[in-house]
Amino acid sequence: MASSDNVVRAGFTPKFKDVSTLVSMLTYSYAPISEQKMSPTHYPYSTLSAAAYSSNSSATLYDPPIEEFSVVKTDLNRVKAKATFDGIEGPSIFICTQGSGTINVGPKTEEVKPGFVFFAGATAEVILESDGEEPFVTFKAFCEAPGAKEVNGEKL
Repeated sequence: MASSDNVVRAGFTPKFKDVSTLVSMLTYSYAPISEQKMSPTHYPYSTLSAAAYSSNSSATLYDPPIEEFSVVKTDLNRVKAKATFDGIEGPSIFICTQGSGTINVGPKTEEVKPGFVFFAGATAEVILESDGEEPFVTFKAFCEAPGAKEVNGEKL
């Protein structure tokens, strides 16, 4: 592996360790567990189909107090239930953890099963559709460009 000037080592290898620089770069933020728990909210940039609404399907936003990314959990609880995600100003990664269905990104449609992972580029509309009796559960990790969409007055 080539050496790099942008690495601050912590002591996991026998190479030079710059502990003082590493410690100065860390951010310490602590609070009681009750204050650190995320409160999931409805993700407003998705639209559920009638089949999804009538089966208590959902798109739930988990927005940790960090700028790097947020996560949306989508539960589609009926065959042919759909969730359409608006394009956002940043990339997304979708992973399926349960059930089966399809993902449409632009003109392309792909089969989705547990363990499958898909990348969606910035501004791409994404449609998930369930095709099995078991709930179709996916997670979307995403980040947006600064100043993009907001939920409850907070940038996503």
